[in-house]
Amino acid sequence: MSQNPIDWPGYLRAFHTATPGSTEALLSRAVAGDHTPYRWLVRAVSGEARRVLDLACGNGPVSRELYGRWVVGVDNNPIQLAGAPGPKVQADALRLPFANEAFDVVTCSMGLMVLQPLPEVLAEAARVLRRGGVLAATIPAVRPLRRGDLRTLTGLTTRLRSRPQFPAGGEMSGLKEQLRGAGFIVMESQRERYAYTVRSIDDARRLIGALYLPGTSENRREHAAAWLAQRAGDRGGLEIAIPIRRITALRTKLALT
Repeated sequence: MSQNPIDWPGYLRAFHTATPGSTEALLSRAVAGDHTPYRWLVRAVSGEARRVLDLACGNGPVSRELYGRWVVGVDNNPIQLAGAPGPKVQADALRLPFANEAFDVVTCSMGLMVLQPLPEVLAEAARVLRRGGVLAATIPAVRPLRRGDLRTLTGLTTRLRSRPQFPAGGEMSGLKEQLRGAGFIVMESQRERYAYTVRSIDDARRLIGALYLPGTSENRREHAAAWLAQRAGDRGGLEIAIPIRRITALRTKLALT
């Protein structure tokens, strides 16, 4: 018997209304060397870019990294958007309230996997980008991982009886083709392993609370958090790997028809 399909718009609206800033609370504490995923994303933004649109901006962590630039944040959730700094607009990614070629750069941190339908979202991003403008985005990835990472992640998903889910799936393997269809040339696709360190039950709950786990009970989440906290206590801290992929694409023309 097949499972009922997930009402993703309803789930995401309820998730981010109930826990605004949960993604940012996690990723701002995930590091690789000297940087977080947000700092890595903005490193793809040229110093000459004057007008930046931060798509699916949440509570504005990318805008904060781009201090000194003119950044407009866009999100469809007013609760999330309330915490964002600077200019901000509540809008649907499919109907951006901006003129053609209004921006030099569009950034999107961990948002393309939830913005649907993605081809239309990418076409709208291309529309508001000037020719030669850049789309810089981060999305979840399945690698790189270290030897011990898989054991921890497998133990976590076993206790959750699920793994994080997204409307567009996990690895978004067709993203390059979809970008080309929207009028972009992919300039860069890199992967990085970020590590979030669990030292307490609060750290574990922060991790679990940021995951999209439709259908997973609160009891199951708490069981998984307690398991992480116990392992962290036994080891004096436990690294949780968060693999992320960064895509940078150049807008050359409007969407193909």
